[in-house]
Parts: sequence; C-alpha cells; structure tokens
Amino acid sequence: MTFLIVALWSIIGMAAGSVIFGELGPLFGFRHMEGSSAIFGVFVGAPLGLVCGGVFGYRMSKGYGEDIAKRKRFFLITLGGIAALIAGGVIFEMIRTSDYIDTQYQGARSLSAQIRLPPGVAAPDKSKKIVMELRSDKETRKSSPYSEPDWKLTDGRMQAYSSVEIYRATDNRTLAVTIGDGPTYLFKLKAPARPKIYSYEGDWQKPDGVEGAASGAGEGMEIRVAM
Repeated sequence: MTFLIVALWSIIGMAAGSVIFGELGPLFGFRHMEGSSAIFGVFVGAPLGLVCGGVFGYRMSKGYGEDIAKRKRFFLITLGGIAALIAGGVIFEMIRTSDYIDTQYQGARSLSAQIRLPPGVAAPDKSKKIVMELRSDKETRKSSPYSEPDWKLTDGRMQAYSSVEIYRATDNRTLAVTIGDGPTYLFKLKAPARPKIYSYEGDWQKPDGVEGAASGAGEGMEIRVAM
C-alpha cells in the first residue's frame, strides 16, 4: 500500500510541478512563447514535483503506522481528489470553450491582417518573417513563425498578409505585429466580438503603440483586418 501511495503522489507532484513551473517560467526568464515556459516546467518543475510528491506520500503513509485501513482510506481519498480535479478540468474547459467564435462549425475562425508599410519603404527580405500575436482578455494566440511573407506593391506601398486563429469572442483584442527582429507594433482592433458575416473587413488602422522602439517609430505603417 505504501508503494501505491508513493507512486500516486509522485505522479501528482510531477504533473503539478510541471504546470506550476510552466506558469512561473517568465519569472525565471522563460516566456510563454514557442513552448519555452512549458519546457522549463517539464525539465525543472516535473522532477522537483516528483520528488516532493513522493516524499509527501511516503511520510503520509508511514504516519498511519500499521493501520492498513487508514492507509487505504487515504489512498481512496487521493484517487477521489484526482477524479474530482479531472472532472472539474473537463467542466471548466467546456465552459471556457462554450462561445467559439465560429458557431457554425464549432471551431477556430481566422483573423487575417493586411499589412502595409509606409510610402517609399522597401519590402523586407523574405527571411524576415511576420509574426502576429493576438492578445485579448480571453486568449493569447500566435501566428505561424514559419510562413514566408509575400510582399507585393499595391497602390504605391508594399503590402503582405498574415493570419492567426481565434477561438474566443471578445471586442477587447490587441494585435501585436513584428517583422523580423524589428519592433512590435500594437493595434487595438476595432473588429466586433463576433462578426455577423464571415467576410467582415475593417478599415486601415495605425499603431496605437510600439514595443522595443523609440517614440514615433512605425509612423505610416497600417493594418486592415478581416474575419
């Protein structure tokens, strides 16, 4: 019985350590981007959690001495707690995903951004990817960092497209656009929380802010989103 309790709490500790350290990753310099914080959680938090969980389970089991009935009860209570957590997680996820942005297909909807550079600015090299990060009060999602931008001259200005999936309905969205290793331009989107038509297309917007650049950078750059 002691072995089962120790094994069970080792697994619990490993899972908890991985999740907790994954969330705390930014405090140690590992950002919630491209799996950095998750990797930190797996390789640092999981081993620590495994050891702590195992020690806790062993001490609790030994604390009951030779009382087998109490050990069994503790083991069953632990199993019940795990079942409750799993059930709670499932229910929470069902509630969290209850307002898919695309109710017709119950899946993700794509938010595309048409990006145009200031007049007279040449297109960046294709090795400089466009990465968009959708930030809202309900979700944070990133576009693929691997697709090559296809810059084209339109109306005298270089333009390209990028897209990111959205799942949550909210009118509080900010789009962070980064080209290569340049600054990140922030756009507070004016798109409705749930467009009534799939072919929604907004107006051109100028940056509301810039991260990683001096004030005044990015003047003339604009985006137009479609959903």
